[in-house]
Amino acid sequence: MARIALIFPPTQAVTVMPPLGLGYLAAVLRAAGHEVDVYDFARRRLRLRELAGVLTARPPAVVGLSIMTPNYLGARDVALVLRRLPVPPIIVIGGAHVSVHAERSLDDFWADYAAVREGEETFPALVAALAADRDPREIPGLIFRRDGKLIDTGPAPLITALDKIPWPAWDLIEPETYPPIPHQLFVRRLPVAPILTTRGCPFNCSFCATTWLFGSKVRCRDPRDVVAEMIHLTDRHGIREFHVEDDNPTLVREHIENFCHALIAAGRRWVWKFPNGVMVNTLDDNLIALLARAGCYQISLGIETLSESTRIGKTIEFQRLDGIIAAAKRVGMQTQGLFVVGLPNEDEATINRSIDASARLGLDFAHYGAFVPLPGSKWGDDIQRAGTDFTNINFFTASGLIPHDTALVKRIQRRAILRFYLRPRIIWNVLRLMKLRQLGGVLYTARRYLFG
Repeated sequence: MARIALIFPPTQAVTVMPPLGLGYLAAVLRAAGHEVDVYDFARRRLRLRELAGVLTARPPAVVGLSIMTPNYLGARDVALVLRRLPVPPIIVIGGAHVSVHAERSLDDFWADYAAVREGEETFPALVAALAADRDPREIPGLIFRRDGKLIDTGPAPLITALDKIPWPAWDLIEPETYPPIPHQLFVRRLPVAPILTTRGCPFNCSFCATTWLFGSKVRCRDPRDVVAEMIHLTDRHGIREFHVEDDNPTLVREHIENFCHALIAAGRRWVWKFPNGVMVNTLDDNLIALLARAGCYQISLGIETLSESTRIGKTIEFQRLDGIIAAAKRVGMQTQGLFVVGLPNEDEATINRSIDASARLGLDFAHYGAFVPLPGSKWGDDIQRAGTDFTNINFFTASGLIPHDTALVKRIQRRAILRFYLRPRIIWNVLRLMKLRQLGGVLYTARRYLFG
């Protein structure tokens, strides 16, 4: 048995949700007999000095550091703290950023091992090998150095039976203690917890890294197991709203229908939504009505752009948008549009036309994110260079890497937000959902998106 610390570093993200990836890792490590601590800077409001003190008092043998591109700077700071501890632990890095830039990340974060893509099988196997003083070269999914040589053990197979993975270690994460600024910000009830019902997406959109990270096949959990987890979160942690964070939750029609029926059969009257986006082409009147019956009160539509000439790696049936929004309104469901400002193959006129059209759709909410050249996405890989500076990549300020003037993208983004939200109906939508204790987070988020 080893003591293992899992850390989610400070991030530039403006909203905060419990880290599901670390929750799953904590669960499988604990099932293997290890003692696990989870440190999420967003939840505990940790400072680096406090982290150093805690880890000195409870020294871990191994530290797992979860790194996404928007927390690159925070992860560097944490890694430096780890290397300066009186008893430096073995550092294992993972997450979306590391999975794409594994070799460089070993150096950037002074790490011993990089675990690539899904880690629920790779990480426990590595810890077992280290404890037994075995060579980890036989464990797929690892990249590390030995005697100056880079060792790549090859890709680990994706986990096909998701139900074999235990639920996230919710008692270590404590979702009820998180700040009231969850994904997409506005909610009906607090506290909120994220939940996954599938992994993977086949569409490989040019701006998205999901297919590279989690595969092109959608792998589904048993809906009854998902509902059992929701019951656990409700009864043990007081969770009152759920956010389904799947990358393409409605693509497998049988799965989403079975999930809805399982929710209805549970009789709990939960409220939930899809903040991460739903593919427009998968929706119709019948599915929308079923989602509403099961407690879904809002769908975020992955629209990205309203320019029919823009190619983004997936087909959007623009002609169906009005009908989908109308069908949602008929059953009392809110709609949110997700848009990307500054796509590489759009010019200023195209971007402005798309933004102008978005305000006329009848949406209840809209999110206008700056285009981000995410590692692992087609456009991200095309744009990034070997010496890419990741220190200021986020979703509210255009990166200097993109082929547009960043000041222009910021102006268009600001204009889009103000034009959409400074309307009486939309202001009323915000006031109906916003909780008083969210006011600080709302003002902070607005400032970051409007001014960068």
